[in-house]
Amino acid sequence: MRALPCLLTAVFLLASGTAPSHIEAQGLSKSGIDYQKTADSAGWGWEDAKANPLRCIFQAGAKYSIVMVSEPSDRDRLTFKILYGDKEVYTWGGHMRTVFRILEDRLYYARFHPSADGGRVVAVDLSSGKELWDSPLQGIGPRAHSAYVNLMNLDANFEVVTVWGNETMGRYLEFKDVTTGKTLGHRIFP
Repeated sequence: MRALPCLLTAVFLLASGTAPSHIEAQGLSKSGIDYQKTADSAGWGWEDAKANPLRCIFQAGAKYSIVMVSEPSDRDRLTFKILYGDKEVYTWGGHMRTVFRILEDRLYYARFHPSADGGRVVAVDLSSGKELWDSPLQGIGPRAHSAYVNLMNLDANFEVVTVWGNETMGRYLEFKDVTTGKTLGHRIFP
């Protein structure tokens, strides 16, 4: 009988988005999901079609407009602008392999070079235009190379940003907490 009030309290706290400190201390998400275990048991989930900004624009929803600008002097570089009506709320530099996700008023994007290893994930509050966090990817770690390809798939929900990395010297899956940018789960595939 004593366990029932504790169980109901835990369910209430999880449903309200407030995780008990012992859940966070164990490395679990606020909903209690162990993303490291999820990564450890995941199969390779890469999709070539998701490794470009046009796919990302398609999934951006109806609230914000996205503009890609290419300068004549350097066609490899793109500038991405997020607009709310006529107001520019956020701008960043990227390329033809830039990936991002807009979820309500949050933008998550990968900051990386398509011919270098590694990268970062950035979270932006589009209602204020402010960066919330900028977090390095664990990825496959630094590699010595002379010719390289680095591609990513990126998605997000209200708990994690999911990155599938497909690099010349390795592949990985990484889950990042949407609030802090902390890596919650990571796996390098053979």
